[in-house]
Amino acid sequence: MKKFLALMKVSVKSMLLSSTNSRGRSKKKAASGAGVILLIAFLGLYMSGMYSSMLMSVLAPAHMEVLVFIFMGMGALAGGLLFTTFAVKGVVFGGKDNNLLLSMPVSSTALMTSRVSAIYLENLLVSLFVLGPAGVVCAFMTQSGVGRDPLFWVRLLIAVLALPLLDTALSVLFGALVAFLSAKVSKGALGQNIIMGVYLAAVFYFSFNLNGMIEGLAANAAGVKESLSWAAPMLWMADGIMGNWGLLLAFAACCIVPFALVVFGLGRVYRKAVTAFAARSARNDYRLSAQSASGQKKALLCMEARRFFGIPMYFWNSGLGLIMLVAMGVAALVMREELRMYLGLLEGLPAMPLAALVMGFCLSMTVIAAPSISLEGKYLWILREAPVGEGTLLGLKTGFELLFSIPCTVIAGACIAIALGLPLWQGAALVAVTLLFAAGHAAFGTLIGLAFPKLDAVNETVVVKQSMAVMLGTFVPMAALGLCALLYWLGGMVNGALALALPAVLLAALTAVCAAILAKRGPAMLKAL
Repeated sequence: MKKFLALMKVSVKSMLLSSTNSRGRSKKKAASGAGVILLIAFLGLYMSGMYSSMLMSVLAPAHMEVLVFIFMGMGALAGGLLFTTFAVKGVVFGGKDNNLLLSMPVSSTALMTSRVSAIYLENLLVSLFVLGPAGVVCAFMTQSGVGRDPLFWVRLLIAVLALPLLDTALSVLFGALVAFLSAKVSKGALGQNIIMGVYLAAVFYFSFNLNGMIEGLAANAAGVKESLSWAAPMLWMADGIMGNWGLLLAFAACCIVPFALVVFGLGRVYRKAVTAFAARSARNDYRLSAQSASGQKKALLCMEARRFFGIPMYFWNSGLGLIMLVAMGVAALVMREELRMYLGLLEGLPAMPLAALVMGFCLSMTVIAAPSISLEGKYLWILREAPVGEGTLLGLKTGFELLFSIPCTVIAGACIAIALGLPLWQGAALVAVTLLFAAGHAAFGTLIGLAFPKLDAVNETVVVKQSMAVMLGTFVPMAALGLCALLYWLGGMVNGALALALPAVLLAALTAVCAAILAKRGPAMLKAL
């Protein structure tokens, strides 16, 4: 038992408490782990709180609150799969310390169980912050008084603990399939990107058709529940939370049994699977091929592009903001009549600053430059030996993010300006301000990547999802957006021109400071690595 707990501690640290540098390790581990928890908590609380309230407002009068837990359970299951499926490939099957751990006097099943326990804990966070708010909303908005029964919270806790078991079993199976395809197929990343693309398309479809779905629920809630018979475990969980102990126990069994089968089944062949995946990966990594790029800068840009599109975890976590940005612009253009009507109901709310704030939020989630240095890993010395100066290398890494963020910002800004019917000067100001923010964000990302490198990560997942550079590269720009909103409000007390000028001046100053520090101190910081 002592050996298993030690292994699980290592796996959990790899999953949640990854350090970002060899110096100051304990403090940065705690900060990085807290950042991951805060990110999951924020997304779960926001999505669950908003959608649970919307659903409960139309389902409570019909006494069909059970549907809220069905949909939130599906959301927690899908969210857990999104967070952990591709992480399984790196944490469970692709860890760089597998050779060391497999040589220890512990069974492969125990090692597999410890790795899977880390996946379970992350799924547990998703389940807690999705089902928990749904339970609070149900307690306050239900007309049946179920939330005032202490046993309701006991049943909800059982569901919160059991659902991640099913989520983890599915994540491990899908992660094993992803690892197998990546090892067998030279274009394995393409298949992973397609899977994630289909998933996001389904999410966008659900978001754009949410109002119609809610209207349909209000009209025929009982029929909707009957049509969900294919998701029997979610129905058992929801009915169990609302009071049916028999169905709740059936749901718990439905979660525990697959988890046990996956852990012990794959545990028996874990050593063979890890060895096979590693051997195949090594064969592909060192295959010689002709290089078609001509010129130093073009070759380096092609290298960045291969990494960006070749690592699905990097592409989807770092490029999701740009996808949302373009999707938002196109959706605004297609649904411009509904959008204008909605904004008309919000009297006194300025359209252009609000659009700039939303676009800035999407750009804040575009963390391409921040993890770029850390993704070089132990092979950073090869890049350093290239006949290119440090300033040029940093400029290329910063410019690579701008290579994507600039066209996406221009497209989204133009679409939103047309959709909102903004005057020409306001549309130009919207695009100019967001481009300024994008430039500052890219420079800050490269700078923070140099300040908080993680060159000894066990896999790319640790760098992209859990490193300090990524956390700061996401949340610090969001804080800057909040400061811009505050300055806009303060300036509006004087006159409209000052309200628009103050945020623009702040963004220009921050961008200039980041660019100046990167140009002056960046090369020395890169040499120090």
